[in-house]
Amino acid sequence: MNSLLKRSLCFGSVLIGLTACMGSDRDNSAAFADILFHSGRVYTVSSDPTWADAVTVTGDRISYVGARTGAESLIGPDTRIIDLDGKMLMPGLIDSHTHIFAGSISAQRINLSLADTLDKLAEALLALHDQNSGDGAVYARGWQNHLFPPDGPRKEMLDAVFGDRPVVLDSVDGHSTWFSSRAFEIAGVDAGTADPEAGISFFERDKTTGELLGTARERAGDIIRNALLSFDRSSYKSALEPWLLDAAAAGLTAVYDAGASAPTEQDAYQTLAELEQEGKLSLRVFGSVGYRFDDDDPAARLLDLQSRFTGAYFRPYAVKLYADGVPEAHTAYLLTPYLDRPESTGEPMIAADRMAELITSAFEKDVPVHIHAIGDGAIRMTLDAIEVARNTTGEHDVGATIAHMDFVHAADIPRFSELGVVAQTSIQWAAQDPSYDNIGAFVGMQRMHDAYPVKSLIEAGALQTFGADWPAAAYFSTYKPLDLLEAAVTRQLPGEIEMPVRNPDERLELSDAIAGMTIRAAMQLDADGEIGSIAVGKKADLIVLERNLFEIPAHEIHDVRVLMTLMDGRIVHEAGPGLH
Repeated sequence: MNSLLKRSLCFGSVLIGLTACMGSDRDNSAAFADILFHSGRVYTVSSDPTWADAVTVTGDRISYVGARTGAESLIGPDTRIIDLDGKMLMPGLIDSHTHIFAGSISAQRINLSLADTLDKLAEALLALHDQNSGDGAVYARGWQNHLFPPDGPRKEMLDAVFGDRPVVLDSVDGHSTWFSSRAFEIAGVDAGTADPEAGISFFERDKTTGELLGTARERAGDIIRNALLSFDRSSYKSALEPWLLDAAAAGLTAVYDAGASAPTEQDAYQTLAELEQEGKLSLRVFGSVGYRFDDDDPAARLLDLQSRFTGAYFRPYAVKLYADGVPEAHTAYLLTPYLDRPESTGEPMIAADRMAELITSAFEKDVPVHIHAIGDGAIRMTLDAIEVARNTTGEHDVGATIAHMDFVHAADIPRFSELGVVAQTSIQWAAQDPSYDNIGAFVGMQRMHDAYPVKSLIEAGALQTFGADWPAAAYFSTYKPLDLLEAAVTRQLPGEIEMPVRNPDERLELSDAIAGMTIRAAMQLDADGEIGSIAVGKKADLIVLERNLFEIPAHEIHDVRVLMTLMDGRIVHEAGPGLH
């Protein structure tokens, strides 16, 4: 446990605060349990024991794990006794990298990611047109990169559907934006507008005339977006509140939000504070603070926000940095050139020396770092920067996570364990879906085959975790953790039993997949002393599944219903009859 978390545990109301520090809304000294689960298959994600028959919950804590007979003395007149009848009880699932604000607000609109052919996309755009009356800007998210040429979709397609309306459409990966002609006009962006950063943030152009084609990569579209879209904090809150119910129904009890913004970071934490005060925050949120480039000190800003916005179930946790972009936009930083652009390996978003400075500054302040790195060049550069920071500061325990890490060079796999770096992956991307050949044409098919070496990383001693990166994706966008567990085991999309298996040597055992969204994710968040497994004294973050995941075909995992979800001992989801 780093000293930042140690200090905050007894500082007011905290995310996973110990009862000894802050007390509890419920009486943990009561002799009797509030809930007894029995006659089930209790998977503890622990070795002592790995499986149990009964669990009791007293207040916000787990008070007993073992056989039913050992729990008899904890049954009181008000104890709710739940006969699991062989159903599975396990720790609540933890998403190690997602975007709950961006995801919930985009979920209110037409989901373009479901359109995996041009015909389906045309239908989705017509539906989006009908959903948005008036003459204001139209926004949606999710168009699939594989439907378009390497330089992206064209503005003319949007003009044909929306006429003179300004249209802003984010790609499924979130690193490109598609604009209509009117959107460019309103923002005053045209062929004469310079690219913000050549090779990093830029507009796709006609190679002869320089005319804007319709697609902006990375932050190049921000000037247009800011001129057209204005979601306020109330919009984010009204979107997040109902999604929290969906998250509980999916079995999520904690998340790391890798881009907490609603629309600003302060707005995001203020929104979480309000939801907590209203009793509506039904999962733990470990938040982030992003780097604003130039002379920004994100670690100092995180500490400031942490001092002002730390609640019982939320807190700013880590600094978020971007080492590169994505291969679909040719903004991932590679060790060798792109096949279709042999003059380019992509560019790092933060120079190597600056990356080392930022991580060093964070380590000196005892602040964890969480770094987006997809290309093998970006991953190596980030590992190098972490090594410099470890050696400079002598801090070898402050958290460091590399997120996504699609293309890890074999020589860098051992370095994760050696440097104490968490390997974080959006494992549902590790399927041979339509993005596979599309990206392979850019980076090479061998690199695609070798991507997401999660089993190799685990075998090399790395801490491997999983998170959906919702709503972002290479192809399949989801927030549901059971989708990820299935993909980790099958290396296929959920339910797609006929899909070719992508690099079967990297498929995981179910136990490792579950660990990546329970105890190992808790370790990434420096919270494994409180959540991530079922043990006496830990927080009662639990889920009940209608079937035992270990006793069903792997391709059925995504279909298993979550019958009950407890967070902090509170029942935040219960799926009707079936538990009594």
